[in-house]
Amino acid sequence: MTDKAKWGGKREGAGRPLTAGEVRKQRQLRATEKEWEIIKEFAKILKKDPKRVERMMNIE
Repeated sequence: MTDKAKWGGKREGAGRPLTAGEVRKQRQLRATEKEWEIIKEFAKILKKDPKRVERMMNIE
């Protein structure tokens, strides 16, 4: 049986469209509950206002 099925698999254009303009890789880290709350707040600021984060960290 050498014939391959013509159905199933990925479809071009399927899936949710990107909204950020570039792909955000998934990362993983370990943190306490308190650290995680800080990380979440920082991530919100970073996504909303990257220039503010640069100023906060003095990395212009």
